[in-house]
Amino acid sequence: MKAHLRWLAPLGVVVAASVAGHYMGLGVGLLTLSGGVLGGVIWLMWASLQGLAGDVPLTLDEALSLGAPSTEEEQKRSVLRALKDLEYERAVGKINDADYAILAEHYRNEAKRLLRAVDADLGPERERAEQILADRLAAEGFEPAPAGAEPAASEPGADAGEDGPDAPAAKSPTSDAVP
Repeated sequence: MKAHLRWLAPLGVVVAASVAGHYMGLGVGLLTLSGGVLGGVIWLMWASLQGLAGDVPLTLDEALSLGAPSTEEEQKRSVLRALKDLEYERAVGKINDADYAILAEHYRNEAKRLLRAVDADLGPERERAEQILADRLAAEGFEPAPAGAEPAASEPGADAGEDGPDAPAAKSPTSDAVP
């Protein structure tokens, strides 16, 4: 029953837009329809954010913080931007090669440090996501791969034909055709 009720809102918006458009003009009808679509998109985004939190209710502050970059991510962006600007200044001749080498090494080391920090911050979330995936696969009847296992690869030579990658390619029936 609840699944059928969720279709009443879009249907109500279409009916309201049709009525408004009939009595007040096309512009008002389209404005009503676009307002309903915007409201629907906001509702879908909010519902998806609440799904990320699981069974725990998600507050507005928590939802906003999900999209906010961390301090390390912001610093990483600024360091990468500085490297790009440094490349540009070298290309146009504003900086000599010796100064470029010193500054580029400094910025690259800082970027590496920040990338490691961002990766360390995401470690617990990555483990949580992998656990959720393993639980869902188990619920669906699939056997999760052991931790650290590589994805199943095809047999050697399967992509290049049965004779291996060094074997000459077989002639296709259209290979003799004139272009």
